[in-house]
Amino acid sequence: MIEPRNLQDLRDALSVKEEKKSLKHAINKRSSFLPFVTRGTERPKFKEGFDGVLGGFTRQISGMQLNQRLNNGELIKQMSMNVNVEDRDKQYLEQILSMFLLDNGGSLKVFHPYMFQYLPFSESVESKGEQEISRFLADVFIEGDNEFKGFFQNTHSDDLISKLVLTNLGGLEEKNTELKYRTKLNHITKIFKEDFRYLFSHEDYFKNHYALFLSYYYFFYITQITLKFSQKTKGDLYYNNEVFYTLDWEPTSKSRKGYAFGYQTIKDASKNLLIDINVLEHLNILFGVNNSQSYPELKATYENSSEEKQGVLKRMIREWMQEYRSILSLTNNSIDENLEYDELVMELFKSIQETYEKSTMQGPQSRYPLSIDEVGKKYFMKTRGSLGYMLNASQDLLLLMTALSLKDERKSLKQVFVELELRGLYFDKYSKEEIVALFDKLNLLDKKSDSGDAQYVKPIL
Repeated sequence: MIEPRNLQDLRDALSVKEEKKSLKHAINKRSSFLPFVTRGTERPKFKEGFDGVLGGFTRQISGMQLNQRLNNGELIKQMSMNVNVEDRDKQYLEQILSMFLLDNGGSLKVFHPYMFQYLPFSESVESKGEQEISRFLADVFIEGDNEFKGFFQNTHSDDLISKLVLTNLGGLEEKNTELKYRTKLNHITKIFKEDFRYLFSHEDYFKNHYALFLSYYYFFYITQITLKFSQKTKGDLYYNNEVFYTLDWEPTSKSRKGYAFGYQTIKDASKNLLIDINVLEHLNILFGVNNSQSYPELKATYENSSEEKQGVLKRMIREWMQEYRSILSLTNNSIDENLEYDELVMELFKSIQETYEKSTMQGPQSRYPLSIDEVGKKYFMKTRGSLGYMLNASQDLLLLMTALSLKDERKSLKQVFVELELRGLYFDKYSKEEIVALFDKLNLLDKKSDSGDAQYVKPIL
């Protein structure tokens, strides 16, 4: 609720000390939008893949926590003790269990969906970043929906060794957590849930593609919300911003949409991402809201308020900017009293931007959006010589998202591309021709239809 006391709440949140001319650029106090960190040591680099986040996300939606990492050697010995075999055969049983349970690197094999709960976070300081991403993904995509809680709790298996392993696993206990993040892009959350349900219903395919699925939706969401924030109140929260991918196996050039309207679009938008996060933090506190409202949502809240409340808010923003600029010794502390809401928001943005242009503040600003690059360069971007990085769709990603677009239906080629775009994958006409050729090669095209020569794509799963 818009109240004059909100200005003091903002001062308290930022630890303002007028006598010392100091404040802290604190974020995630009243509004939490992204799980990014400004400390490079805590930012996950995904050198060992997405398993840490995968395990954390799975436990998060199951309402569980892992008390301790599994000791694979002790686990195998414990299981062999629970099987009635001759002592001389114990070593052979343990060898069989080891081959079944562990991969060549000694890590746990995920042979059943239940096992995903046992994938641990990294043992480095990056585990803090992995935990935050896991919570973020569970909050924005699952939203505490109990339907998904039981997905990974079933331990049923017809295989005897699987039964032995699953019944001897321990270390999980229930954990209740409150939602910290709220989805700002409901259309992405809705389609994630639909795709997650379908993918989980195909167990073998799910086990092999779960990491790719979750990492892509993470990249999809964070890039879209970054683009929305860069557009301020004009950002449309109900539709995707177009960003173009090129296929892993095709050549490209500067004339392709993937060059001008791909990664570069995201990179440009992300340059001021930390400033946008700060602006939104300040505004959410001044508005007195607790549901992490974005620029368009705050604008709607403002427009739905009485004229009196609108006047109170504008006065608070003006007063805060004057105070902020004075504390940080920025030039020209006078703020035009006739500025309207949108103009005031932009002036607040410029004030914070001016602060971050100082040499002592440029580090956090440049580090904050690197979380986008870390997951992107690992899975969804590729260097193209002198063209630099471009958004990249591998064959695995394309076929996964095509399978999810189709589900159990045969759909027209045109509709498949529409479905891919709903999932954030935009392709120019050259890439589309390559995709049609791939579908044809894999015998996924059905050219027989009631409409003559129209092409349809057959379900993959």
